[in-house]
Amino acid sequence: MKLEIVHSTRYRYSGPIAETVMEVRLKPMDGNGQRCVDFRLELSHGIRAHEYVDGYGNNVHYFNLVRPHSGLSVISRSTVETGLPLDAESGEELVQDFLRFRSPVKDVEGVRELARRHAIPDPTSPATVENALDELTLTISREFTYDQTVTNVYSDVDDVLALRAGVCQDFAHLFIAVARAMGVPARYVSGYIHLRGDRTSDGSDTTPPTRCGPRGTTCGSASDATTRTPPRRAASTSGRRAAR
Repeated sequence: MKLEIVHSTRYRYSGPIAETVMEVRLKPMDGNGQRCVDFRLELSHGIRAHEYVDGYGNNVHYFNLVRPHSGLSVISRSTVETGLPLDAESGEELVQDFLRFRSPVKDVEGVRELARRHAIPDPTSPATVENALDELTLTISREFTYDQTVTNVYSDVDDVLALRAGVCQDFAHLFIAVARAMGVPARYVSGYIHLRGDRTSDGSDTTPPTRCGPRGTTCGSASDATTRTPPRRAASTSGRRAAR
């Protein structure tokens, strides 16, 4: 099967900003039964991106815009062939890396206390491990408050534990830290899930995005953006679609 994936992100600002510096990880990776046969990145304002491969094998495109602008669009178009043979080496060596701690995912007392509360009675039982992780998710949901005003992109789990509040990224970092303390490999991932038979009005299959998850060896990619400018309000919209 071949999937055509369109990922569209548009930024709109309340006033002109001076500069945008951005990295995006939007090109699908090859391996484990899939192959990217075509990829195009369309950027507004005539921007041309540069590319490198990061330490995890992700294709990273980076660019900046150094003149005043009130908006920016980033559109990627990919064609991915699926159903290919799985890799002989599925990346199990990465599991050990997904058990290590480094900022913002830290091994601190608050993390260890949550890990003790959700200790896994039988680590050899997948159902038992899954149940413990489900309970950890519920605990974070119940005991921490969603608040967009208390953390920033540099906050680590110390801040989240002290404030008992944060946003999705903060709770993902906390979950990962506790999962690792429980002995479960975990990492932050994002990507797409192709749902067969789910169709939009134009007949295409939809693929809702996923943000984060504890399965360190089934990684996807993420995009990161920073803007340097006097404070302005920004609005961002993303659309994601895949069709056969």
